[in-house]
Parts: sequence; C-alpha cells; structure tokens
Amino acid sequence: MQPLINELMSAGYSVKLVHDATETSWENTEEHGFIVLKSADGTELIRKGGFQHNRKLRNGGSWDATAVQEVCAAAKKAVKVASAA
Repeated sequence: MQPLINELMSAGYSVKLVHDATETSWENTEEHGFIVLKSADGTELIRKGGFQHNRKLRNGGSWDATAVQEVCAAAKKAVKVASAA
C-alpha cells in the first residue's frame, strides 16, 4: 500500500487507513484485498477490488506503478465530479 499512500500524499490528499476485519476467501480476488477511497465526508469515490491481493500485487495491484497511477487519476476525477455536483 505504501506506493499508493505516497502517491496520494504527494498529490495533496490526506490518507487514513482503516482495516476491514471481514474474512474473505483467498480465492476471491475481488473482495480479498479491496481498497476504497472516500472523501472527507465519507462518500465513496473509488473501489478497486483485489488491489492488495497477493496474486495482483505486481500486475494491477499496489506494487504496480501503472495501477497506482490509475487509482490516483480516478481519485482526482472523482473528486472533481463530486465537487462540481
């Protein structure tokens, strides 16, 4: 998660990590390791399934620089849409 945290913080966002203790199946590559980015008021901006799943870490997950950039770009877009509403 550190690459994503670093990227969000360098873009000027505050980051607060919250652990979801719900047990999921290792085989479920969508719910196992998902991330959700929320606005300050708790509105869900982005959900990315399996982002922290070991099977996806280097290919579409938190150790994949392209995936991190995509999540950050989506976050910026979602914030603009939410603030325009």
